[in-house]
Amino acid sequence: MDSRARFYQAYWSTLVDPIPADDPTTTERQTMLVQALNEFLGRPMEGQRVQNVLDAGCGNGEFTRFIAQCGYETAGIDIAPAAVARARAGWPEGQFYEGSLEQTLPFNDAKFDAIWSTEVLEHLFDVHATLSEFNRVLREGGILILTIPFHGLIKNLAVALAGFERHYNPYISHVRFFTKRSLNHSLKRAGFEPVRWAGIGRLWPLYKSIFVVARKVGPSGPAPEIIG
Repeated sequence: MDSRARFYQAYWSTLVDPIPADDPTTTERQTMLVQALNEFLGRPMEGQRVQNVLDAGCGNGEFTRFIAQCGYETAGIDIAPAAVARARAGWPEGQFYEGSLEQTLPFNDAKFDAIWSTEVLEHLFDVHATLSEFNRVLREGGILILTIPFHGLIKNLAVALAGFERHYNPYISHVRFFTKRSLNHSLKRAGFEPVRWAGIGRLWPLYKSIFVVARKVGPSGPAPEIIG
């Protein structure tokens, strides 16, 4: 188990109270997620093929189960065995897998119609490897739906002035801080075209997170050079 897996194993092993289901941002993410799934995949209809959705970085499986309740076939994957154990305990009928999103995912090419990954990319070192794997396991024209913490210019200035030490605490798990521009570049390099951007929590320019829908438009490009 590498250092990241150990970190999240410890986190999920000791976590007592996850974010409650009625947390405003959770409810907002659920609403925006199902709207995007219905719009881009089509509302599940009796007698039609059920669309297949991956919850990447599923944690305790809260969103995995929500997606299934909306009528879609779904599976969840997380790096921490403790998180997967919680997910399986909370929903024994669910499909949950252990695995790192930065390594080869345990799924065939073009298996999924959509991938949902909420508040995950900011925790990863090799973002391109993850997005490339998302590309591989998505069908042609499939969609990637993401949320990540929002970092716009005005919010960044507010953080620098009023909350720098708390926001960039070296003992928390965030290692990436995306702007809209840098996320757009990362998605396009990996073969995705963003088709929707929206804010979550608070009002602009102090959104908590940004919600993105991106369509797979081609294969992933080469990995970027590492900047020392």
